[in-house]
Amino acid sequence: MSGLLRHPRVHLLLRLLLGAAFVYASLDKIASPVAFAKIVYQWQVIGPLPSNLVAVTLPWVELLAGLLLVAGVWKRESALVIALMLVVFIVAAGSVMARGIDVENCGCVSVAQAGAPAAWPPAWMKGVGWFLVTRNLALLAASLVLALVSAIRPGSPAPTPTGSGLRSEPDSLRRAERGVTGGRDAAPP
Repeated sequence: MSGLLRHPRVHLLLRLLLGAAFVYASLDKIASPVAFAKIVYQWQVIGPLPSNLVAVTLPWVELLAGLLLVAGVWKRESALVIALMLVVFIVAAGSVMARGIDVENCGCVSVAQAGAPAAWPPAWMKGVGWFLVTRNLALLAASLVLALVSAIRPGSPAPTPTGSGLRSEPDSLRRAERGVTGGRDAAPP
């Protein structure tokens, strides 16, 4: 499994999907900050003034982090920013669920008011609930893979830790065979 998570194509796919999802999620919120502020306030996690600040800044952070991931620039950093946002979203959703607050539109992707009941999406996918938490956990896993797991090109050697100060046994044997002494292991004069 670790080899699959290190594959460059897996990283590319995760980068593009996660980045595109956050770019798409930011667009409606950027276009309608007042509607998004009402949704943020409806969560009852923060007061009205912080809700307005979140409504104005959060979509731009989502857009920038998503664009950086899609472009492949500052990949780890933007994946960490997205991971941090997702942790906050998961905690806030857990708070809303624990307090029994009915949030019909989570504001994750759209700020549109609920219209007439439709067959799609089903009720269990709407609002703040276990589907939202599960989806955010999956996105969090993807962002943590991008942030914490290095991609390795197929056929290249696995990374080795550097700076440990330990010599490999074959290197020590080669030095002894050549009669080379000195360095850190030499006896003091």
